Amino acid sequence: MPITTINSDYKIADIDNNFKVSAGPGAGKTYWLVNHIKNILHTSNKLSITRRVACITYTNTAVETIYKRLGTSSSQVEVSTIHSFLYKHIVKPYVSFVAEQYNLDISEIDGHDNIVLSNYSFLKEWKERTGQQRINDDNIVSEAFNKLRWKIDNDELIARTPYPFKIGRYPIKNDSYLEYKKMTWEKGIIHHDDVLFF
Repeated sequence: MPITTINSDYKIADIDNNFKVSAGPGAGKTYWLVNHIKNILHTSNKLSITRRVACITYTNTAVETIYKRLGTSSSQVEVSTIHSFLYKHIVKPYVSFVAEQYNLDISEIDGHDNIVLSNYSFLKEWKERTGQQRINDDNIVSEAFNKLRWKIDNDELIARTPYPFKIGRYPIKNDSYLEYKKMTWEKGIIHHDDVLFF
């Protein structure tokens, strides 16, 4: 993709190509993007009721800002974060194809969240399923779940924590984090990070 230096009033003549905007804070990226979207809405002959402009941004705050600045022009624009876009257009329509493989209860799925299950009955079941009944500090377990980050390596989901969590002299087993993930899927809960996995 060629790099073009622009100012905030620049208009791209060829509106049919993808592009990436990169600039520092306060440089006018959002201002330019909103004007570019408006330009597309007024000049494109490819838009229709079912064909819209997709605008993917990093944060929910940016999504709200862009919608607000588009005003009445926003009906033919879908502004979302990458996670929301993937969930709506990839995960939700097609997750049924992998639901059985991951024991995912698709009847319970209602979006993606940053929910961390840590109630007593859930943690009790997790301890039993992972053979860690000796762990008695649920707050540390909850903290470990909150700090989990996931990596996909050769189609395998791998849990990562910033440091090993221990309760007394008992460390939380690394493979038990995947059991946590499986238990959430059984309840139809898709975490924010899961969107990229599925």
